[in-house]
Amino acid sequence: MFCSKCGNQVPDGSASCPNCGASFAAPEAAPVAPVQEPIPAAPVAPAPVAQDPNAAPYAAAPVVAPVAAAPKAPANFDLDFGGFFKDFFSKPLDAVTSRASQKFWLLGLIVAGAYALIDFILVLIDAGDYKPAAQGFNALFIQIFSIAALVSFAMLFTGVFKIKKMNWLASLGMIGLSFLPYCASLILAFINSKIYNAMKINFFSISPIFNTIAMLFIVLVIYDYAKENKESNASSNACLFYTLVTWACYLVCNRFFQWMFGKMFF
Repeated sequence: MFCSKCGNQVPDGSASCPNCGASFAAPEAAPVAPVQEPIPAAPVAPAPVAQDPNAAPYAAAPVVAPVAAAPKAPANFDLDFGGFFKDFFSKPLDAVTSRASQKFWLLGLIVAGAYALIDFILVLIDAGDYKPAAQGFNALFIQIFSIAALVSFAMLFTGVFKIKKMNWLASLGMIGLSFLPYCASLILAFINSKIYNAMKINFFSISPIFNTIAMLFIVLVIYDYAKENKESNASSNACLFYTLVTWACYLVCNRFFQWMFGKMFF
């Protein structure tokens, strides 16, 4: 390097000039710019969502009501024995004729079936040694077919005599329930005959009286239904004729079934 004062060449790294004695100052280091840490960016607020000015602020989500279970379909029959017996002991005719409806078919079927079954059992007991099974089933089939015939006639003749029509199930409900007194009549007549036989009394039996009362009750039920359901243009004697023809056809069929099943079982 060269001296800046005298211009002579000076060895590199000398602190002073050997010729003129000028001292050399150490060159200042270039200033280093400080390293700045990055400044974190300010959080950006979300853009506001436009809302309906008429809507309530912060409205709660609608609560979904639980789905109610579908209602059960009503039963197509009524088995209210308690209500029937309660009505029967206060107003027997109304209790039966007011149930000339399709929903009482099973109630009527049970009563009519009980009548046929009671007759079957009592005949078995009274049959003795002569074909008890044949006598029992003979009586059972006679009663079943005779009741079915009466139910059918009570339904069919309504249109003939201008009575309010009812279907076969409604007729079964009314006719079947009308056999309730016959159930009691069978039992009472059986007890009466056993008492007479045990006491060996040769006297007038009251069994026919029980059967007559039960038979008259069925006839009155048919007449009462006709009277309450007679059409306006029906004749004054329509109810009476309807009752007599229905019952007469029942008696004819009953005799026919006695002959037919008698031939089958004996």
